[in-house]
Amino acid sequence: MSQRNIRDLFSQTTIYGVGLLANKAISFILLPLYTFYFSPSELGAYNIVQSLWMFIILFYLYGQETSFIKLFIDGKDDPEKKSIYSTTLIMLTATSLLFSLILYLLSGNITSLLEFEDPVKGLMYIKILSLILFTDALFRFPLLLLRAELKATQYLFLTLLSLAVNVSLNFILIISYGLGIEAIFYSYIASVVVTFIAGLLVTRKHLSLNFSLVFAKKLVSYGVKFIFVGVFILLIDVSDRFFLKYIFNEEVVGIYSANYRLASVMSLLIAAFRFSWTPYFLNLEKNPENKKIVSQIFTYIVFIGLFLFLFFALFTEPIVKISFGKFSILDIRYQSGLVIIPYVLMAYVFSGLYSALSVAPFYANKTKELLYVSGLGFLINIILNYFLIIHFGIIGASLSTLFTYFVMMIALYYRAQKIYRIEYELKKIFILFLISVILFVFSQLIKVVFSNTIFIIISVLLIIIFIILSKYFKAFNLSAVKSALINRT
Repeated sequence: MSQRNIRDLFSQTTIYGVGLLANKAISFILLPLYTFYFSPSELGAYNIVQSLWMFIILFYLYGQETSFIKLFIDGKDDPEKKSIYSTTLIMLTATSLLFSLILYLLSGNITSLLEFEDPVKGLMYIKILSLILFTDALFRFPLLLLRAELKATQYLFLTLLSLAVNVSLNFILIISYGLGIEAIFYSYIASVVVTFIAGLLVTRKHLSLNFSLVFAKKLVSYGVKFIFVGVFILLIDVSDRFFLKYIFNEEVVGIYSANYRLASVMSLLIAAFRFSWTPYFLNLEKNPENKKIVSQIFTYIVFIGLFLFLFFALFTEPIVKISFGKFSILDIRYQSGLVIIPYVLMAYVFSGLYSALSVAPFYANKTKELLYVSGLGFLINIILNYFLIIHFGIIGASLSTLFTYFVMMIALYYRAQKIYRIEYELKKIFILFLISVILFVFSQLIKVVFSNTIFIIISVLLIIIFIILSKYFKAFNLSAVKSALINRT
């Protein structure tokens, strides 16, 4: 693979990574604040609302994120792209307003269904959620346009703006004004409104009042299948919270979710890759060497994913346990959940590889394959959640997600090879997994023997060994990466 291909994808992923880190890492950055000021039960209630939020937003968007990028990239000229962008914004504004009105009117019923331990606050959260969803649906599309045009720097600017507003308001509303969980919601609403306005200014050359019924039909018909794909993936990611709530209580949900957030730094990096990967491979479709490029990039993704798995699996627990008086990154009330972190991290690795394998369905114009595989994953996840959570609690919840994404990755690989065969470097991939698993298991065996400080030193050595062994077995070309990074423009 040419160094230019590596450099281009790395450059885009790096900038999107910083942008996503700014936009999505709020839960991680503010975790010490939340776990210090809020009880596990309060955070549990918040995570139930957040899970509902993540589920409902899929219907607000009804697949338009994917269809907009596809149609915008395929647009013949600027007037056509302008019409696609404006049509999308007008259509989403109308439908989101309608959905939020319905949600507000049904807020009492939803509160009763979720059985909040504090029904009064629960009702308030659901009413606020109706406003959040309206703003959340709209602010994404200026950012999507920047992704489609590969304008990662402007994307970064907008997400940093969102971060600044969100973090500032969280500290002000929680510490200075003493607000509860609602402060998190208010801060988010303000940040996305500011970002949306700024986004419209940045993308103003594409704005108009033109609404095209033809493009609206194309957007809906192409995107509708992704509603169900998104629903299945989302349910896989959040259904464990609801099982934990109904089998145990909101306190367990709070402990589980707080530790899940620690591992979510991996999800941010996976999301950064997804953001750059989709427009990248869509623009690569007409390249006669696309199969070779995709195959070799996939091996790089495996290496980076496993490197990050080892890094965060080895260092997260000892770091978050470091205390500064009564304050620590993860409050002691939540530290019993640290055991789930390696399982969640590996689940994210498989999730990233699943996304990387989505090239074939898009190239072969058989995106329904993604629906079939995600549906299979959902069924497996529900079954595993029920049986594993009952017997193993939060460990069972994390294992359920891990096994689900592993099965989905294998299933999509099998289906994808039938419709658009790509010769992946399976031997190298197997070696990388074998090395990482052996090193991780070894670290867990010696973990109980050494002190925190010595274990951190040993962990550094294990990371170095992983890199050396990967190079020795030629599972990864480090010189190509080094050259790509040095020559990155």
